[in-house]
Amino acid sequence: MKQSLRMVTVAIVALLAMSFAAIPASAGSRVIRDTITISGTETGLSDDCRPGVTGTIVGTGVVSYQSVENSEGFHIVGTETDTGQIDWNDGSYTVIWSVDHFSYDTGKGAEAYTNAHQDAGNTYTADGVFLFRTTFHTTERFTIAGGVLRVEFERGHLHVFGGC
Repeated sequence: MKQSLRMVTVAIVALLAMSFAAIPASAGSRVIRDTITISGTETGLSDDCRPGVTGTIVGTGVVSYQSVENSEGFHIVGTETDTGQIDWNDGSYTVIWSVDHFSYDTGKGAEAYTNAHQDAGNTYTADGVFLFRTTFHTTERFTIAGGVLRVEFERGHLHVFGGC
């Protein structure tokens, strides 16, 4: 599901970029603000800490963004916040959340996309006893200037607290 929601964020940025490319530049700035809410379910998830355990996730993602376009280009900045729960086939469950802060800029022959991501999940027994917490953080940047693509990834930081 997280991958599906991330693809929605990228699709929103891409659609906005294409729509702005077709609009002639004007002296003033055009500002768009919007919030999009997406809910979904995915089955067949596996738990890296517990082989053989599978689950179903139910979650909601909210993408809020602002786009500003002017004669110099445009700038999109936004946040995607996801919340949900994974119910595992052994009765345990994981309460999850994630947040992505993203931006996309164009102008003067260059483009840049940045996404800072963090997520976490607390896993509990069927009786609500805490088992472990998993967190993950990463940052990615894509820049195109002078026809050259530069890609930077901050190595992801995965941490597990408790008995994985």
